[in-house]
Amino acid sequence: AQITSLKLGGPPVNLSLKDVTLSVKRAEQNGVLNLSELLLVCRTLYVARRMKAYLAEAAEECEILHGIGDSLITAKAFEDKINRCIISEEEIADDASSELSAIRRKIKNLNAKIRDSLNDFIRSSHYKKFLQDAVVTMRGDRFVVPVKSEYKGEIQGIVHDTSASGATLFIEPMAVLNSNNEIRDLKNREQQEVERILAE
Repeated sequence: AQITSLKLGGPPVNLSLKDVTLSVKRAEQNGVLNLSELLLVCRTLYVARRMKAYLAEAAEECEILHGIGDSLITAKAFEDKINRCIISEEEIADDASSELSAIRRKIKNLNAKIRDSLNDFIRSSHYKKFLQDAVVTMRGDRFVVPVKSEYKGEIQGIVHDTSASGATLFIEPMAVLNSNNEIRDLKNREQQEVERILAE
């Protein structure tokens, strides 16, 4: 009530915050915070910074509020880093690190390479008759093609799934096996880099 009565060109910043005490204590003990927790810490830092600036304007009118403002700790550089690295509660930005950016670029290029290879495969006059549909699909994290079960022996590859009727097998052709494996390895490296960024 005291703050809003000062009429310093509008009310103070929105103070709606969630308690980050447990997260901060875990970080102090070298625990790694998740994306949601870091975003809440960032929000807390933002509110503290805005409130500190607001209370600084009240210095001449209220010495007590000035003292409260002085006691607020801000960390704009850290706040900015969280905002730069974390897009949402589910996603870290590609440029959160040069390593993460490189890994994701390799994954994207490999995905395109595999799709091109399999698109050539399904358009091939030799293989077209073996396919249930001329489409490239996914089973788990692997690119596969739908093959009529009676032609299973005609397509060299690994069967990852079967349709409910049993009429279709979802086969990963040998031609893309190594690339699919490389993507899996890159995904593991991506997760390790994400964990390193969060710990940092």
